[in-house]
Amino acid sequence: MQYDFYYDICALCILATIAITSLSRRRVPAYRQRVYDALFWVVLMATVAERVETILQMEPMPEKVWYHFAEMLCGSVYFVNHLGAAMFYYFYIMSILDIHVDRESKKDMLLTYASFWIAMALVAVNWFYPVLFYYDENGLYHRGALIIIFYITSLYYVVYGLITMGRYRHLMRLKTRLVATSYVVFALIGVIVQYFLPWVLIENFCNTISITLVFITLQNPSEMVDETLNILNRKAFLEGLELNMKRKDPHSTIFITIDNIRALSTEIGYVQAQAVLKKIATFLKHVGRKEFSISTYTYRYAEYCFAVTVHGLDEARTNKLLERIATRLKEPWNSSNMAIHIDGHCFVIKYPDHYKSSAELMNRIDIINEDITGYRDVIIDLDDLKYNELKKYREYDVLARGNLDTKKAVVKFQPILSKVYKINYSADLVCFFLDEEGNEIDVRGHIPDIRVTQALMDTDEYVYRRACRALAFWNAGDKKGKYRAVVGLSQGEISRNDFVRRIKKILREEKAEASWISLKLTETTLATMNSVAERNLKLLGEMKASIVVDKYGTGYGNLDRLLTLPIMQVNLDHSILVSAMESEQMKLVAHGIVNLFHDISLFVGATEISSEEDKEMAEELGCDFLIGDYMGKPMKDSSYVRFIDAYFDEG
Repeated sequence: MQYDFYYDICALCILATIAITSLSRRRVPAYRQRVYDALFWVVLMATVAERVETILQMEPMPEKVWYHFAEMLCGSVYFVNHLGAAMFYYFYIMSILDIHVDRESKKDMLLTYASFWIAMALVAVNWFYPVLFYYDENGLYHRGALIIIFYITSLYYVVYGLITMGRYRHLMRLKTRLVATSYVVFALIGVIVQYFLPWVLIENFCNTISITLVFITLQNPSEMVDETLNILNRKAFLEGLELNMKRKDPHSTIFITIDNIRALSTEIGYVQAQAVLKKIATFLKHVGRKEFSISTYTYRYAEYCFAVTVHGLDEARTNKLLERIATRLKEPWNSSNMAIHIDGHCFVIKYPDHYKSSAELMNRIDIINEDITGYRDVIIDLDDLKYNELKKYREYDVLARGNLDTKKAVVKFQPILSKVYKINYSADLVCFFLDEEGNEIDVRGHIPDIRVTQALMDTDEYVYRRACRALAFWNAGDKKGKYRAVVGLSQGEISRNDFVRRIKKILREEKAEASWISLKLTETTLATMNSVAERNLKLLGEMKASIVVDKYGTGYGNLDRLLTLPIMQVNLDHSILVSAMESEQMKLVAHGIVNLFHDISLFVGATEISSEEDKEMAEELGCDFLIGDYMGKPMKDSSYVRFIDAYFDEG
């Protein structure tokens, strides 16, 4: 028989062109790229096998011992790879949607590989009994009785791929859907033509045209890959994350943070530190597949944070992988004959247990990274009570906005006790928000000093207004007023251009005096404020309002700058009291700080007094005011007035 083998030659030329082009294109270490590589190789092997088989048939050598064996081998390779083209087409559809086969699920394995196993069994049987194909004495090819089963198995993957694509069509771009559909059209054309015209070898050519279109649609590697470490980047991670969430597909991601890389860059050089990061990235890329047979992909989520996506629902294997990574992080990394130790942490975040949107996921990661140094263990448990408490504080904006909109926020008054009189008519205002369970949460101590959000600024004004309203009632028109309050303000609030105008409006509407309320700002806030904020505070000083410097000793204080503001009092940070109790030298230093402020006529307060020891140390240092739950817990306005009246009535 004279075969028309020119289509196979064209197919081989196209495949060679794709291979050469790929040499100048960065290989993307992604699911879709791996599937495409497999698709390319099965089409290439099928084309080569058919081309060799055609040569053997056109130049028969039946007298040679190896001749019939070579024909059967080429025919078997062709059929196996022909089926592989259909199967990897289905995997290509899955890769577009980031769907992975769960090897622990019998159902998934059966749906995915049952047809392949059936076809492989037919190919094996065909070596002993011609059920698919056979060759006569002259080497000519003949079809077997069950060859239709082989085509049905191939058709199964094509149909299954189309069904999957139709089910999730809203997650695929139109161009991608058209290419995936055109693949089927070309493949069917090739199968039909070659089935009815067996001498026209066009099937591999059609498959080659199909994978060429697929090659064109592969993402630009520069958009998906971190070229320094040759792993997928944050964009690729978020793209896969969105696909998984839209499909409601439960999955786990292991995050790994390298905490001391900046210090390493200073110590051993930036290039050397990047080399260590590359070693870590290479380890993370292969550890899941090599040691646990888990399908994983590694991403550079942030500059010094990696994400390893784990596919499958076997939590035990995921935890083993987490423990393996944690163990390796503790070990040194050899680079340029140096054993380099890194400080790192890792944790598992699960969907939908820990988050339900990409924004929520990023927020959780930011929460952990802000306080990562507070965790001694390498593995961080997100279900730990400490983390849940931290999360509650960090989600300030959502909590604040909900409470302000529904007017559920509770403003309480905490007594400020003086050293001489033990109690006075001043109170420190604390704002509590209610969580979903109705529990009161004081979040202000857990907000970074330099944070600026609308919810934070709205809360400042809400507390200031409540202070004015309560003081106006208690002082009953007395402009001098014996009742006073201290209200904490954020950097964002005092930096507003219309801050003074807003304060004046509140004072006017609530019939209060500016001198009744002292503004409490942290040392860091005052040291980092801009010129607008400094001008606003000086204008408030002209209105007889005073400033209390809070958390002194933990920020970046500038004493010269502080002295230019209307400061009345400085509150020592609680850490100074603790240090003074632990060391005689620190006690001398703390005593010197108190004397320094007394010498320039400033009162000194001690905050967070929580025990008798704290109280005694604050008094020994000469602090004028004591504030803390041990001295008096925050209470509502009516309870606060009764508390003071009862104190003086009882002596």
